[in-house]
Amino acid sequence: MKPYNFSSTLFLSSLLLSSLLLSSCGQEADNQLTQDGANSNTPSSGYADEIYTNARVYTLDDTSPWEEAIAVKDGEILAVGSTTEIAALAGPETNSIDLGGKMIMPGIHDTHAHPVDAGITELYECSFRTTILEEALETILGCAAEAEPGEWIVGGQWFESYFADGNIPKSVLDELPIDNPIFFMDWSVHNAWLNSRALELLAINGDTPDPNGGAIIRDLETGEATGILLDNAAYNFKREVDEYTTENYKEAIRWSIDQMVQVGITTYKDALTIENSLAAYIDLDQQGELKARVKVSLAWKSAWSDSHETELATIANRNAHTSEFLDTNFVKIMLDGIPPTYTAALIEPYMPSEAFGDDYRGYTMLEADELIQDVVNLDAQGITVKIHATGDASVRMALNAYTAARETNGDSGLMHEVSHAELIHPEDLLRFRELNVAPEMGPNLWYPAALGDLRPLLGEGRHLFWQINSLYESGAHVIYGSDWPVVPSPNPWTGIEAMVTRMDPSGEDPTVGWTDESVDLATAVKIFTLNGAIANKDGEESGSLIVGKNADFIVLNRNIFEVPIEDVGDTEVLLTVVGGEHVFGEL
Repeated sequence: MKPYNFSSTLFLSSLLLSSLLLSSCGQEADNQLTQDGANSNTPSSGYADEIYTNARVYTLDDTSPWEEAIAVKDGEILAVGSTTEIAALAGPETNSIDLGGKMIMPGIHDTHAHPVDAGITELYECSFRTTILEEALETILGCAAEAEPGEWIVGGQWFESYFADGNIPKSVLDELPIDNPIFFMDWSVHNAWLNSRALELLAINGDTPDPNGGAIIRDLETGEATGILLDNAAYNFKREVDEYTTENYKEAIRWSIDQMVQVGITTYKDALTIENSLAAYIDLDQQGELKARVKVSLAWKSAWSDSHETELATIANRNAHTSEFLDTNFVKIMLDGIPPTYTAALIEPYMPSEAFGDDYRGYTMLEADELIQDVVNLDAQGITVKIHATGDASVRMALNAYTAARETNGDSGLMHEVSHAELIHPEDLLRFRELNVAPEMGPNLWYPAALGDLRPLLGEGRHLFWQINSLYESGAHVIYGSDWPVVPSPNPWTGIEAMVTRMDPSGEDPTVGWTDESVDLATAVKIFTLNGAIANKDGEESGSLIVGKNADFIVLNRNIFEVPIEDVGDTEVLLTVVGGEHVFGEL
């Protein structure tokens, strides 16, 4: 395919003269002879498969940021330019779409999502997401009415506020007229809530030891298990309860991808992929059913995995499954938990509390030396590493491991990532740029949990959260990750708005979080598109609308640069195109 770039006035010299004459005379459908004598029923190499004209095309190409039209051929961008220029590429079989001034932009790259979890919860589990305990209990009763005797009732997602009145978590469930064992993950998908029947079947009691990187919450007076499991304690036992098949996983992925392409996501990174979900991805890819491009972060020393031996075998065989739509050269390491449950690893201690004392700093799931060895080895294999780190101590550990990889292996060219990176010590801020490590920002995580909710745990004097502007201005390669279904929806538009306003787009939470860390809209869009593409190893093929790149783009119901920023979160996607194919919407 010969690429055309109509950003300059030299475009006429690159067109076949016969194609231009046919277009200008309105004779594309006639049975004319092309310059080489072939019948025009077989389009010449210059004809587009599809053209979109009379549009506002936001290219993210610095040399020509706005254009009027775009042409697609063989799943790639053939040309970008004026409506007149692009119309010249219409042949007898070209599908021509007049967009009537609507906005086109590159598709969204979400570098952190859990579509398998989202789909499984939606399709196969007892799903509720409410901060009101009574509403959750009503849903649970309905699920129990449909369950078989003795069948596990699993699902979520619950909130810590359920137990604000001092209720013992297991007792809240025990009081329901339900004999089934119950196992629910919370809104963060880090922690579990069980009834006494479930604790009994899993042999969890006051004497059960805490696993590394997790905790069984116990009553401060009696020492009994309360029904709450944190991090690896939850993951270890959840694995015993799950009984999903590859077909279940495939259906979950299909459902989730449908949700994602509807909001404009054309590429996403599954942020923790175990062997069973990878098998589902491989099947879907081989069947041509992946509507979006997928990067999978293979699990590393994860409590979700069957074993580390299984992980090693999956990683060793990863390249056998990499294709145009499935990339397996990524790994995910969980390093700590989350601040609301005191499981993020901090440099300075949490505020004093009865449960944790006055010098508690959280925990990590790996020791520093072990993490360094793992990252050095993975980097040497050409695998991009994403490390979950929400506390400043875990962020520092992650950066230290990446430093060791650079010193040991040299510059591998890999852009590793720190997932969330919400709390960064000031002394570590510049290290992201120096190490070419991408800090992953999750603006959707600012709600429904307000930024202010963390101050009682950390104190008013703690340094800033979500330092997006500081990181960006330092030269760090900031990227976006939704962490769906930790957040209710994969919708990126509320995240883009929040990255600019530092507020909850719904208006339900009035908290304003450190407005000095906001960025302008153009920067936010770049973070959500081109920056994500580069981190996903697709910078040469995606993230901007440039000739020769993949035709991955979206059509919007509004020009987001011409409406108040408070309206950006309400943006709707009219059409999502991946590899030139319409995977969502009609025009």
